[in-house]
Amino acid sequence: MTQKVDPINLIWLQAQGCTGDTIALLSARDPSLVDVMTGVLPEVENINIVFHHTIMAPWGEDCMQILLDAAAGKYDPFVLAVEGSIPDEAAAAKTGGYYCSVGEKDGKLYTANEVIDMLKPKAAAMVAVGTCACFGGFPAAGCNPTGAVGLMEYLGKNYKSTLGLPVINIAGCPPPGDSIIEAFATLALVARGALPVPELDEYNRPTFLYGATVHENCPRCGYLAGGTMSHHFGEPYCMGLLGCKGPHAHCPVAKNGFAEGYGGCPNVGTVCIGCTEPTFPDGIFSPFLKKNPVMFWVGEGVMDNVGKVKATLHRFVKRKI
Repeated sequence: MTQKVDPINLIWLQAQGCTGDTIALLSARDPSLVDVMTGVLPEVENINIVFHHTIMAPWGEDCMQILLDAAAGKYDPFVLAVEGSIPDEAAAAKTGGYYCSVGEKDGKLYTANEVIDMLKPKAAAMVAVGTCACFGGFPAAGCNPTGAVGLMEYLGKNYKSTLGLPVINIAGCPPPGDSIIEAFATLALVARGALPVPELDEYNRPTFLYGATVHENCPRCGYLAGGTMSHHFGEPYCMGLLGCKGPHAHCPVAKNGFAEGYGGCPNVGTVCIGCTEPTFPDGIFSPFLKKNPVMFWVGEGVMDNVGKVKATLHRFVKRKI
């Protein structure tokens, strides 16, 4: 008989976001959110969603009480997930206002910042879901009237959860639901001592999801090697000339699809816009259809020719089979 694992609670806050990450989460299928919650996978069973604005049954002050109870330790251990960017409430307070509230209790309004500050000392892990939460995203673009930043910048680069983990970033606008579930399942297994802490890249993204670029996994990449490019949308070839940012974006969708193995920008005939990257949607990612910097193509062409020359010369080397 399988031993019952200890429960892990999930608190999911929505800050300055569009709820797209929640919609992606609900579209996960391998496994689905329901599979996880009902214990279909024994390794990650007994995960309870105790707070999520969109899908929870309680409302009003009852919702806020859950967060206050969590701050008091009632739901330890819990994973705190944040969707949406974190505004500069100090700037809003100067004019007597606020940017992003989570709820209120007994006449007191609680901003997203206050709730994060309240819960961070108790969180077993802190997860930023979506590029807005990871790096600021659209609310942090351009003139950025709310002073928005990502969770990692808000908490500081030296932040560690009670498990000793930094902020884990699940980037994308939004990330695939399956990627979100995989990341949370991994953290659940880390918390239960069944897995080591996953390798993270320089932006705290798990490398098992974000280790490769869209370009490296793109089903159209073979056309680039043959020099065949799409000049108009609807053509099935490499879309580098149409503004694809796949060479700069670390994202699993080109290989895994977006939902149930299907979808993903280059798979359905549109360019990658680089939505998993820290500077998105600014810098080289703006405007979306702007061509890549020319030096990328120079470097790609040089390395492509070097590889082909090496492969040709290697044909003269005898080997035993």
